[in-house]
Amino acid sequence: MVIINKAFKTTAEFKISKKVIDQVIGQEDAVKVIKKAAQQRRHVLLIGEPGTGKSMLGLALAELLPKEKLVDILSFPNPNDENQPLIRVMPAGKGRSLVMRAKLEGSNMFKNQNIIMFILVIIAMIAPWWIRHEYMKDGAAAASIMFAAMFLGGMVFLAAFILFINLGKKMGGMKTVSPKVIVDNFKKKQASFFDATGAHAGALLGDVLHDPFQCHFPDNCLYHSDNNQIKVRSFKGLIGPILNKEIGVEKRAERNYEAVHLPKDKLFVLGETNGSVSSVEVLSSNRHDHNGEMIKLTTSENKELIVTQEHKIAIWRIGKIEYIEARNIQEGDEVVSRAEDIIIDEQDIINTYDERQQEQCRLYYQYKKLKAENPTWGYKRISKRMGQSEAKTRWWHVGKYIPYPVQTIEWLKEKGLIPLDIDNPNLLLIAKVLGATFGDGGIFENLNGIFLSSSEKEAVQEFGNDLEKIFGLKKNKNSRIIEGGEYGHSWCYQNTNRNIIRFFLALGTPRGKKTEQELIIPKWISIKENIEDEFHGSLFGSELGTPSLHKDKNRLTTLELGITGNPNHHKNRQDFLLTIASYLERRRILCNSIYIRRLDENSVVYRLQIAKKIDNVLLFLMNTKINYCKYKQDRLYKALGQWAMLKKKKYYELLNRGYGAEHAMRTLNLTPNSLYLLFNHFGPKGEVEA
Repeated sequence: MVIINKAFKTTAEFKISKKVIDQVIGQEDAVKVIKKAAQQRRHVLLIGEPGTGKSMLGLALAELLPKEKLVDILSFPNPNDENQPLIRVMPAGKGRSLVMRAKLEGSNMFKNQNIIMFILVIIAMIAPWWIRHEYMKDGAAAASIMFAAMFLGGMVFLAAFILFINLGKKMGGMKTVSPKVIVDNFKKKQASFFDATGAHAGALLGDVLHDPFQCHFPDNCLYHSDNNQIKVRSFKGLIGPILNKEIGVEKRAERNYEAVHLPKDKLFVLGETNGSVSSVEVLSSNRHDHNGEMIKLTTSENKELIVTQEHKIAIWRIGKIEYIEARNIQEGDEVVSRAEDIIIDEQDIINTYDERQQEQCRLYYQYKKLKAENPTWGYKRISKRMGQSEAKTRWWHVGKYIPYPVQTIEWLKEKGLIPLDIDNPNLLLIAKVLGATFGDGGIFENLNGIFLSSSEKEAVQEFGNDLEKIFGLKKNKNSRIIEGGEYGHSWCYQNTNRNIIRFFLALGTPRGKKTEQELIIPKWISIKENIEDEFHGSLFGSELGTPSLHKDKNRLTTLELGITGNPNHHKNRQDFLLTIASYLERRRILCNSIYIRRLDENSVVYRLQIAKKIDNVLLFLMNTKINYCKYKQDRLYKALGQWAMLKKKKYYELLNRGYGAEHAMRTLNLTPNSLYLLFNHFGPKGEVEA
């Protein structure tokens, strides 16, 4: 959550000039030249080093150009040389009209001829019957002969007419080619502006991701990678030494501007890669003085960020990262950030308990603090200072009746799990277990156990083994596997260790019936790709509907991810599935729409449809995991293998019949990528399974 520390409800209330020309800082002479050039409609060539404001002046020139001087630029086909089209200029807004007229003329070119042809076709179809009627006076035989002759002639004429129509559509000479609008100023109030900054110069300024007029305050902190360790430094403390030591620093007196291209592997900071927070390399760095208003953003963790109003901030929106200008950020927007790599700490464990236990923890830590600051004080004196009974501080003095949350924290500390950070060696297993609790697992409402149910006994055994590895438990300690179902077809692993339960509750595991609560994937899951893969792999193992080969043997049945919920959680369920779709898109896997079906008045099922094209299903198998369910993985492999081998067999059959490779691919709906995968992942060439 972000709080704006200003006397405004949103930063949109700041008054900003609508004209770029008024935002150019300094360069008064350049502003005068631009205004003069705009009035006289002259060309202006802007040459200079990056950061001097050429693009800003160019945009200002476009704003100042008189509206009546705007023109449309059109491209006409050149009958003499198709590689050099004819370029013509027209008043603004007239280009679209001309293109529309050209298209209408092209469509009406053979209108009269087509009407005549249709009339002749009608005559050719009616004439045999009229001839038969006229020749009936000469006898039925003569009438039938003349009818047959005229009817055959009419059929030949009809076939020629259809051939003429089809050829006319394919022949370029049979229709006029309409012009194309290159520059369209229809209903525009200012001229178009296209920034042509070179790639090298753009990289120095940060290109689209960062503009020189979007500045950070020197004391802002950023995360950077140093020997694979994430550290926190201020901009001034990190960028300053680099600019002071590096060779080839460009300096200008104006606003104390400094910039430098960094050597390869010199600096890495946390940024965005494929929609998730990860380490990215810094190509260049610059700094300069800024003389204008800044905006201070304060997060719910009391962390501050001070930037210019135009600076774009990364915001989480339905599992995706969007960049919003600082002036448009509102209270409640969730900024993409990381808090010293800590996923959960002591307070997160305490928050899983009720208010009474939380208050006991507060008093206990107050007692510990007073004792540490005053080693000579006894429990009676501390009890008076705290305003609590002597009985309470006496028990704490001898190490008894410690609050339950504190006992849980101490147990987890011994296991190396509190505080839990992103470098914890068990984090992949933790994400794997957590993903299963969002599916067929979870925590009982009364907190008596963490569990996983499955039709495979091996799956629940694997779940229990992973918990034992994470927490260093003895085999089958505080756990059991029970058989369920009417015919004994279901298995359920349960662990009753309350410390484990509180740990996963703090991580975000749903408690009780998931259909009656909102489901939110914890943000820390997206920190690293392998963590995402483990979490979603366990979720897929529970909730993925795997396909089989259709009875027609020409496609797969449904491949989808389904969840249920009551009607009150409609938006939450859609956002939850959209977050998963975003994860799949980052793995190059395409998804279709979300199918919604109401089961009864209190239950709705939501299904995320995954595209069933063969290359998409192959990518799903290659780029994702399926945990705690070997059956679904084997079923998907089998169905895809059968479908792929049938495609491969039909492909060779078409080639043997003389068809080309492109025709075979179109017929079988194969892409070059899927054809490559068929040849390289489904047996040697020519080998087809029965």
